[in-house]
Amino acid sequence: MALQLSYRVPRRRLPLLLLALRSVHGSTAPDGGRTWAPIRAVLFDFDGSLVQSEETHRLSFSAVLQRDLDRETWYTKCVGRRPLSILSEYRQADAPPAEELAALLKADAVGRYDQVSATDGHSALLDDLDRAGICMAIVSSGSREYITKVLDRLQIAERFKLIVAGDDTEVEGHHKPDPLPYLLAARKLGFEPGECVAIEDSPAGIESALRAGMRVVAVRNPANREHELLLDEAVVATIDDFHGLPRTVLGCVVGHEPPLTAA
Repeated sequence: MALQLSYRVPRRRLPLLLLALRSVHGSTAPDGGRTWAPIRAVLFDFDGSLVQSEETHRLSFSAVLQRDLDRETWYTKCVGRRPLSILSEYRQADAPPAEELAALLKADAVGRYDQVSATDGHSALLDDLDRAGICMAIVSSGSREYITKVLDRLQIAERFKLIVAGDDTEVEGHHKPDPLPYLLAARKLGFEPGECVAIEDSPAGIESALRAGMRVVAVRNPANREHELLLDEAVVATIDDFHGLPRTVLGCVVGHEPPLTAA
C-alpha cells in the first residue's frame, strides 16, 4: 500500500454526536463532509496520551540539561518536539553536543519508567476495544526500550499488536508532525489510514495523524489548548481522560457508554 502524504485544510468540526454516529456507520455528513470507513484500529500516542509522563520527561530533560525547564516552557515550547531538537536549543554553551546528551537522556528516562502512570480510565477502554475486536497499537516518538519497560510495568504490553517507536530505523528523519509514523503503523497492521483513529495530545502528533488521513481523539493539555488543529472535522472528540471518551467515537457499542464530552 503506497504511503499517501496528503493534508487537508482544517475545517470547523461538526457537532460531536453527529461525528460519533458517522464514525460508527461510515456515512456522509449532511454538509457534504468526509465519508468515514468503519474503525478497525486505534493507534495510541504514548506520552501524554496513553500514559501521563510529561512531568517525568520535564524532570529528565532538566536533569540532563542541568537547567530547570519550567512547566510553561515545557508545555508551550517542548511537548511534541524531537528530543534532539529540544536538547540542541536548551543545552548550556559548555555542555556536550546534543547527540551525547541524547544518550544521557535516554538512560535517564528509562531509569524513571516506574514514575509513569497510565491515563485514567485506560483499563476499561482497552477492555472495550478488545471486546469490539478493534486492533490496538502504539505510535510514539519515545524510545522503544522506555515504552516497553513502562508497558511491562503497567502489565498491558500484550494488549498492543504493534509499536512504532521514535528510535526505529524506519521512521528515522520522519518524526511527527510528519505523517509517516502513522502511515507506517497502518500499513504494518494491514489497514487503510481512514480505518484508524489516533489518540494524541501534542499539536505535532495531532497534525501527524491528520496528515495521514486518520480521525483523532485529542487529550487536553496546555500545549493544545485552543489550538486550531482541534477544529479539524477529523478531530472527533476532545477529552481529559478515558473515562469521558464515548465508545461510539471508536466504533464500539458497550453497555456503559460515557456521556458525550464537549470539546
